[in-house]
Amino acid sequence: MKYFQWTIGSTTVRNPDRLRDGLQVLKDHFEGQEWNTSQQEKFFDLLIEHKVYEMDSSDYAAMTSARKQEHARKWVSILNQLGFCFTYESSGKPVIITKAGESLLDNPDIEDEVFLRQLLKYQKPCALPKQNGDAFKNVSVLPFIVSLKTVHDLQGLSKEEISIFLNTTIRMKDVDKMIRQIKDYRIKRSKIEGRVKRKEFYVKIQLAKLSDVFDEDIKERVSLIKKLWNGHKKDSAFLISEEAKALLINITKSGKGSKTIKARRAQLALVKTVKEGKGIAEAKKVFLDYYLLLKIATLRDYADLTARYLRKSGLFSVSRDKLITVTEKEGLIKSLLSQKWNLIGEKEYLDYLWSDSLPALPSDKADYLEEHLETIKNKEKELFDRIGQGESLTLVGETVVPAKDIVGLKQQTKSVEINLLKLKEIEFYYSQREEKQIDDIINFYDLILTKQILGGEAYYPAYLEWNTWRVFLAIDTLANKPYEARNFKLDEELQPINHAPGNRADMVFEYENFILATEVTLIVRANQWSAEAEPVPRHVAKIQSENKNKDVYGLFVAPQIDVNTALTFFNNRKYSINNEIIDLTIIPLSIDQIKQLLMTFKQKRFSTQDMRRLFEIIKAEISASKDAIEWNGKIPTIINDWTQKL
Repeated sequence: MKYFQWTIGSTTVRNPDRLRDGLQVLKDHFEGQEWNTSQQEKFFDLLIEHKVYEMDSSDYAAMTSARKQEHARKWVSILNQLGFCFTYESSGKPVIITKAGESLLDNPDIEDEVFLRQLLKYQKPCALPKQNGDAFKNVSVLPFIVSLKTVHDLQGLSKEEISIFLNTTIRMKDVDKMIRQIKDYRIKRSKIEGRVKRKEFYVKIQLAKLSDVFDEDIKERVSLIKKLWNGHKKDSAFLISEEAKALLINITKSGKGSKTIKARRAQLALVKTVKEGKGIAEAKKVFLDYYLLLKIATLRDYADLTARYLRKSGLFSVSRDKLITVTEKEGLIKSLLSQKWNLIGEKEYLDYLWSDSLPALPSDKADYLEEHLETIKNKEKELFDRIGQGESLTLVGETVVPAKDIVGLKQQTKSVEINLLKLKEIEFYYSQREEKQIDDIINFYDLILTKQILGGEAYYPAYLEWNTWRVFLAIDTLANKPYEARNFKLDEELQPINHAPGNRADMVFEYENFILATEVTLIVRANQWSAEAEPVPRHVAKIQSENKNKDVYGLFVAPQIDVNTALTFFNNRKYSINNEIIDLTIIPLSIDQIKQLLMTFKQKRFSTQDMRRLFEIIKAEISASKDAIEWNGKIPTIINDWTQKL
């Protein structure tokens, strides 16, 4: 396979947040051991056992040994390429955890710095197995530097732009040309009105770009189509021969092989076209309709992957469908871009890749850290003067005297950055009650449900939590802080990094005399019940047991509420913790109903006590309803009546 595009990561490891846990499994069970097929299968089983790799239990049970081994190799290949380990069956060496890998495991508090070093070193081609040779002819690229320069210079890149231009730039010398192409693309796109027409324009440009990028590969496959055509002309039985089958496989092969549904359909369409004598031009069109649309889908997937892995450096964030750089890291970004970056030669590369201290970063130097510390102290003071005193917060930077050593300076910088983020989050909290923000929250639910956020499947659950958190920031008067009300992490642009861990409620909003424990999910239909029926009551009961002086309402939010989920919350209103029976109230609301509450708040600005009254009415109807179906069916009417009486 020749390289015509790049990505960081792979579709097997879509979520880079799991790399550290996977590396820990590798170290704990395999370090210093042989990496054979039985070990690979064992590694995959352990990833499942430790919930590092999640999949449906029935799919896991149906997996063959060969499939498990393949997944294990793909999983480890990302750790290899990022320099955290050296684990190859063909190397004849035991499993090695590198210095960079040890640094990742030992320093979770500076994980972004560890990833930044490794991403800066990520290059194609390189000295690792299967990462050099003829497949990398004309390839010479440092993906992280290309991404940083392009995103910074253009003040962000859309998913479309990443898929068309960024991931297909495979030479450092082409970066400036690529930036000019994106600027031209933006000018042309801005003149097009309507979402549908803009999408058509994107597809048109993408197809033209792909036809150029993959020109060599397309020519090779068209030559195979000609062989198929000529074989049929000579012998009408040729299309059922083994040779013809081999040709069809090579014509339609992709990263997922040639046995996918789309590949088989393309093969049947090609055979039909040849049989009917429609000509090589028509057969080529059939092939391109399959091939280019497949490449579009692949590159869109690559755009999501690229965004997720780049964010691990701490220098990137996501804003809807755009990849952006982090404002607070502007100095570091400019410093990195001012340096000259070259690909490292084969002899030096592995030592360089595995080092925990290379490349040297500006943040390794005292003068940079002192300057950066002063900058963020000023930002902290400015924000504190606006909102800090009213929230009984402290001013960390005011007490900091720059340390004499690098480690001390880094610790001081981190402490001020953490406090600055808290202040930014308080300001964000205040802003959510504004009408334009309420409109944005309502519209953002649609972006989530229509999957228009950069980052793909791994990010949608996190964004659903984040956006629902914003709902209750808007309906304000929290007794706890906004950062105490969420169990998911934010980056420095206040965008979600990942969803809340599974051992606690997604959000806990405290008010003067009640608590709202909130859980959200994108799961619908029957598996909504199987995934949520046990953890949601457990989380709500735990919060109620810890807050006996306040009523706790569990709020469960999903795109649609499955009847069995409603049945569970209707019937299971008690939970035992340490032999104590806890009474539960869990209210299921659809996303549309949450949007309705927020639209009502925008118009009538109801209080949190008004909101509590709504929850009490819904709770009372549990006893008044004959079953869960009736109760769940009453909720829309209850909300409408409550709205009218506000």
